[in-house]
Amino acid sequence: ARLHPGGSQIIEQYAGQDVTGVFFELHRKDVVAKYAKLRVGRLEGAKEDGALGEVGAISAVPFAEIPAFQGQNSPYYRESHKRLLQAVRSFVQTELEPIAESADLSGEYPDLELRQKLGKSGMFGIRLGPGPWLKALGSLGIKIPGDVAPEDFDYFHEMIAHQEFGRLGRPGFIDSLGAGYGISVPAIFHFGSDEVKRTLGPQLLMGDKHSVLSISEPFAGS
Repeated sequence: ARLHPGGSQIIEQYAGQDVTGVFFELHRKDVVAKYAKLRVGRLEGAKEDGALGEVGAISAVPFAEIPAFQGQNSPYYRESHKRLLQAVRSFVQTELEPIAESADLSGEYPDLELRQKLGKSGMFGIRLGPGPWLKALGSLGIKIPGDVAPEDFDYFHEMIAHQEFGRLGRPGFIDSLGAGYGISVPAIFHFGSDEVKRTLGPQLLMGDKHSVLSISEPFAGS
């Protein structure tokens, strides 16, 4: 009770009850991992939850996932969306979570090695949404995570990718992984000359180069 921000009252109120639903309405699931050392046991017969076990697993915890991935019917999500979610989640958990906290606090910009890892795994391309860059990925030998075909990739796939990156919970670090890139690369592919797209396009998708969009206005700019 000393460690809980709400004090002992809330703990006493729910003591001895199954508070899974209540807990996850108010907490991120990584709270359980962060304070795992405080766990004193596990209910007999309780099923292991993949959320904190297998990398990339879909969680059975209430409200932790898009309902379609917990058995609810949806006209928007297909099996390809689930495959992409698990592939992106695996990447985020193994490659980004271990460095997210320190990088966010230090303000370190992603180095070339990390940018190339993002590029070659398709993590740059899929956060640009549907577009000509998806077919360009294939020509570079880069697969869309989850083996999604370029022609099947839609904006729900892109949304899932952004959502999984957002689970890192460190806005500065997340922005450094492609905020400026995400609004500049589409402009290059849509409005750049054939020569620019031929030479610069592959380098951007592979993570060898980075880009930003600079805008000037009468009284502002970015």
